[in-house]
Amino acid sequence: MNYYIHVPFCASRCGYCVFYSESAPGNEIRECYLNKIISDLECCTEKCSTVYIGGGTPTFLSCGQLERLLEAVHFYLQPSSETEISIEANPETLTSEKVDILKKYVNRISTGVQSFSEKNRQILGRKCSAYQLEKALDLVGSAGFRHWNCDLIYAVPGQTCNDWEMEFEFLEKYCIDHVSCYNLTPEEGARLSNLEPDMDIAPELEDITRVRLEARGILQYEVSNYALPGAECRHNIHVWRGGLLRGLGPSAAGFDGIDRLSEVSSIRDWLSGALPDVDHISVPERLNEIFAVNLRTVAGWKCDFWLAVPHHDSWQERLRLAGAVEKIYPGCFDITADSIKLTRKGLAFWDTIAEELLS
Repeated sequence: MNYYIHVPFCASRCGYCVFYSESAPGNEIRECYLNKIISDLECCTEKCSTVYIGGGTPTFLSCGQLERLLEAVHFYLQPSSETEISIEANPETLTSEKVDILKKYVNRISTGVQSFSEKNRQILGRKCSAYQLEKALDLVGSAGFRHWNCDLIYAVPGQTCNDWEMEFEFLEKYCIDHVSCYNLTPEEGARLSNLEPDMDIAPELEDITRVRLEARGILQYEVSNYALPGAECRHNIHVWRGGLLRGLGPSAAGFDGIDRLSEVSSIRDWLSGALPDVDHISVPERLNEIFAVNLRTVAGWKCDFWLAVPHHDSWQERLRLAGAVEKIYPGCFDITADSIKLTRKGLAFWDTIAEELLS
């Protein structure tokens, strides 16, 4: 079982963010949240494959609260020394004490930098100064986590190719082995939903990303994700391939093999015991959804990956479906008897290919 724990607290909401969180919550609500999360963890009996703690901002919790949560994760989920345990951290919330606590319990940290440019951070609504950012990254670098991801956002209005090159100049100062690069997307419900990304320059920025990261051996393995070989996020890979997922915390998502379950996006309703929403569709529809999602990865599908999917149909059926869609999108698929993946051209058109697979 893969576990996702949502910590729904932030100092303030970033302008591009649509994930559920409460801004600057008081200590009482944080303690109530921890009490229920720990109670829910106590009921988890499935063997732990990966743990991902996201938000919100998990590192908004106080040192004592952060340690209490992570102690409970280890006590109730019983991860092995090889279990991937990831946590998201916003640089402005990190202190030396918090980094020391994280190093005790997690082996993969994801820092939400978004941009090394102070101007772009202001555009994006990221309240993190250059001093806070440098100090936090120095702390993380000195701690020596097994794996370290950095999030970056591109196609910010006014951003040039030279600006994006400079992001990698800063990035190369640190021993980061995983980079997530997201195209700015105006999401409904975000505070800056009217912020228009520069789509004209986006393809050039994507090319720069591949070239700069590949020069360091950091290779693309999913549309938005790059890693040194062996540093790929195992939690995400398992989920993309239809692995079982238990979601804990308000708005957390889970998957039981057939249905997707979403906890209510209200901490007060969640604390009151509101039941999760259930997304129930037919098995064939669910299989097509899983099939489409993992085609975002460079590796795509291999026969043995597909035969590990809950309630899978035959590999021959997958070859048939991919072949049919390939006729509509020539040059977008690379299909052999044992594998189905998208070409670089296909990855660029994943959205429209996915719609066809789901139709």
